[in-house]
Amino acid sequence: MNYFVFVVCGAKTHIDTLNLSLRFLRHFSRYPILVVTDTRRNEIPVEHDNIIHVNTPDEYDHHQASIYLKTGLHRFVPDIQNDTYCYLDSDIIAMSDSCNQIFNYKPEPIIFAQDHCSFWEFSPNAMNCNCISDFNSRKHEFEKAMFSYFEDFKPLNEKTYAELEKLNMVFNRLKKQPYKNLRLLIKYLVSRYMPVKNDIILAGFRFNKKNRCWYDTDGNMISFDNRYHKSRLWEQQHIYFKNGVWYNKNLEDITPKTLHCEHLSDFIKFKYGIAIPSQWRHWNGGVFVFNISSVKFIDYWHRITMEEFKDPRTKTRDQATLAISAWKFNIQNMNTLPVKYNFIAEYNNANIRWNDEKGYTFNGFKSIFEPVMLHVYHHWDDTSWDIWQSVIRLAEKNNIQIGAKSF
Repeated sequence: MNYFVFVVCGAKTHIDTLNLSLRFLRHFSRYPILVVTDTRRNEIPVEHDNIIHVNTPDEYDHHQASIYLKTGLHRFVPDIQNDTYCYLDSDIIAMSDSCNQIFNYKPEPIIFAQDHCSFWEFSPNAMNCNCISDFNSRKHEFEKAMFSYFEDFKPLNEKTYAELEKLNMVFNRLKKQPYKNLRLLIKYLVSRYMPVKNDIILAGFRFNKKNRCWYDTDGNMISFDNRYHKSRLWEQQHIYFKNGVWYNKNLEDITPKTLHCEHLSDFIKFKYGIAIPSQWRHWNGGVFVFNISSVKFIDYWHRITMEEFKDPRTKTRDQATLAISAWKFNIQNMNTLPVKYNFIAEYNNANIRWNDEKGYTFNGFKSIFEPVMLHVYHHWDDTSWDIWQSVIRLAEKNNIQIGAKSF
């Protein structure tokens, strides 16, 4: 028999998340669904009829208790000797009945999907180091210096990213097909370089010739004349750009970079004697398939995860110990689940998008992607986000209750 299995513990917000995910999975699944929980901890009931109660150690907080259950699932499921199980984080939304096909992937000894980042990008989120705060300070320094003279500058959000993308598409069209768009091109060039008007209107966007900035239809500044403002930056802030790097007046590199560090790799090498390359693409613990062949692996994963609860150098998570387990068992390079079974929706990644006509993309609509399971690990219930709008649309199509409203 095949089973889907969730784990939850504690706070209402987590159980609300699970209850919604359960509605989607119940709609599409052909297999039974289990929820493993410590009912004593839960602020509200789990809306499901197949619940396995487990008394978790009292000394653990709710987050630790959830990890205790997750990494110990082989001990709590009905029949590990004969059955196969697919674990899902409570924020995994089943998108279609293709979710049932995940059981075609055999755990040998276990199978996960890859995470969305490399190991050294994950490191600051796993270690109690200062790298996140240091990165945010450097980023703030850059933004403060770079944009201090833009009175109406606001960091780009999801909506302004979308507007900027539209503006870039207009310019790409003018560059690649100038003759086809000759009338629009002439209109733009005349408006831009003839000293008649202060503003240029292009495909609904406005360019202020005085401050050389682009604005969307809501009046948000979304772009600017790079060459002009680079010169202005040096004149006013003594900041300059060279070979892809921004420098301040002290010749220090203040370019915002992807947050990363090697503290996790160093920690694992020192404590466990395992050398994990920083660029290795580790596994994401949100979805995995396991059976009797997985028991030795999960036992080790569970044991070292419980041990790490006591180490103040590491944060309370299970992915670092999952990586250690993978390398300990020498299965770090085995095949993983296709990304469609754990499509990680990143709010701040403008390339991960959805619209009702095209569907989903992970590369800014250069190609279209059909996820089977959507992993909404942050900005849950954010109706301004197109990814969450897709969840609402899916609920509408399938008459699935979402929130207080039934579709």
